[in-house]
Amino acid sequence: MNSFSIGNIYEITGLKTVDINILPENYCGFDCVFCPLGRTIVKTNRTFHFEGTKEFITKLSRFLDDNQLELVVIKNGESLANAEIKDVIKLIKNRNIKIRLLSNGYVLNNSEYRNILQMCDEVVGELAVTNEKDFQKLQRPLEGYTLKKYINNMMEFRKWFKGKFIFDITIIKNYSDSDKSIEIFKSIITKLSPDEVYFETPDEERFKGAFQISKEKLNEINKYGY
Repeated sequence: MNSFSIGNIYEITGLKTVDINILPENYCGFDCVFCPLGRTIVKTNRTFHFEGTKEFITKLSRFLDDNQLELVVIKNGESLANAEIKDVIKLIKNRNIKIRLLSNGYVLNNSEYRNILQMCDEVVGELAVTNEKDFQKLQRPLEGYTLKKYINNMMEFRKWFKGKFIFDITIIKNYSDSDKSIEIFKSIITKLSPDEVYFETPDEERFKGAFQISKEKLNEINKYGY
């Protein structure tokens, strides 16, 4: 995980896009065993004033001036942990660029984040398992976090968020790839009524044996039409 980084420009749904990371290291309320970023360095649901943020905002401002972009994706860890995220969003929005914010989803209904989230055009929430035992085992959340509350937080968020809500489901081999799990995911999708749904599976080399399902099975799941 590269701290305070700006990625390469690419296209997504026809939009010139760049990914940015506004964290110095991996801050998150989870420590998922399948996380592509590796172990969570600081497991937390608090916000922090990071020393490098002002310098990053200056760097980002120059980058946006030099490149014509249509979408900025704020990702890596739980970006809401950065207390200055609102300043980052304002900088981007002032240039009429859309913002997509990736979150693990657990804190989306926290009242302290409502004004920040309402500034975003798109928000991505995530889910990977369908029962409490696997949630605790694979996602290793903060003490007191439960799968039921996780889903309820996203449902409440969905009621008031006016932008596009994207639901990202990670299918884990031997944990959430059974027909029963897929049916549960479908039920949750119905309750959340997201604007878009993506099914994926861990694709990093170190996860392929333990957690990745086959492309054929993933394609079959995607045939559900979401």
